Amino acid sequence: MGMASTLETYMMNAGIEYDLVHHKPSSTIEGAAKKAHIKKDCVAKAVVLKDKDNDRLALAVIPSMGKISFRKIEKLCNRTFELSTEEEFSPLFDDCEVGAVPPIGNAYGMRVYMDTALESETDIYFEAGDHENLVHVTDWDFEILMRGAEMGEICRN
Repeated sequence: MGMASTLETYMMNAGIEYDLVHHKPSSTIEGAAKKAHIKKDCVAKAVVLKDKDNDRLALAVIPSMGKISFRKIEKLCNRTFELSTEEEFSPLFDDCEVGAVPPIGNAYGMRVYMDTALESETDIYFEAGDHENLVHVTDWDFEILMRGAEMGEICRN
């Protein structure tokens, strides 16, 4: 499949330079990093959340090995969240394979919350929208892609 068309268009319009890193199929972002021989610390993953107050979807962007802390993200945002179901968010990501959501919520019109741990990496990799490719960007370009995201420590320790 390659890169999701929504993501590709968004990145092209933003003037982002990127590389696609092909790897053997993997059903998890951690597995994709391993198969692509990339250290897991610099791989960003998306967690789709549902705001319990208004049923709107949001995207938490965290390191691939991280686990979302609902207590921390709710304190940061003063909102109440739960994990969104595949049924709820798959129509929004209709150009992506199931389970391969890119963490670039701006491309999909979503509110984005990002863990600050990703700021220390000089290279960032993330799902391209399928299970065989990762997008590689510099920290500078990732910062542009995350413009407007609320930043904070949102992973469990």
